[in-house]
Amino acid sequence: MKFRLLLPAALALLCCACVTHIRPNVAANPPPAEPFSHFQHFMLEPIQVSDEAAHEKSAIGKISIYMRQRVGTTLSGWENRNQDGRVLDIEPYIVQLKYVSTGARIFAGDFAGSSAVLMRVKFTDAQTGRVIADPEFYQRAAAEGGTWSFGGTDKGMLARIATVAQQYLDRNYAQAVGGPTGLDGTEQD
Repeated sequence: MKFRLLLPAALALLCCACVTHIRPNVAANPPPAEPFSHFQHFMLEPIQVSDEAAHEKSAIGKISIYMRQRVGTTLSGWENRNQDGRVLDIEPYIVQLKYVSTGARIFAGDFAGSSAVLMRVKFTDAQTGRVIADPEFYQRAAAEGGTWSFGGTDKGMLARIATVAQQYLDRNYAQAVGGPTGLDGTEQD
């Protein structure tokens, strides 16, 4: 008898637990205050994380690696080692993160919900402290896609968030034009 009463409650809890409410605030980021080419030196800081996202240590570690590989490579190509000049400080901050691991994806499938990440990257003139840009970047891996790929799309999301940030840098190097957050308008849970 107790089992019959607990089963509907457990199913209702499971359904509520799988919904992912992470979303960006905007679909497009505004342009920076000036093009990134006005700077000669670039400092990519280690990723900082909100208390809400801090428990996703494995996913944060992978995002950090991708940021160093993708964003770091772009910045090292721009670095002017032969002259003094302005320094652009780049501070990534993971605001929200829900990552469904491969094990959870195999065990729970679609019921584990979607994976999603929201990251802000603050660009600051290191000498003056003036914020040049503070865009946000978003990526998501749908529950069904994660199930069919045995967590492949969940893992891919961790690389894509760094790619979207790197593309913002590229777009805004020669002239300040802004860029997408990564929201594609088709997201559903």
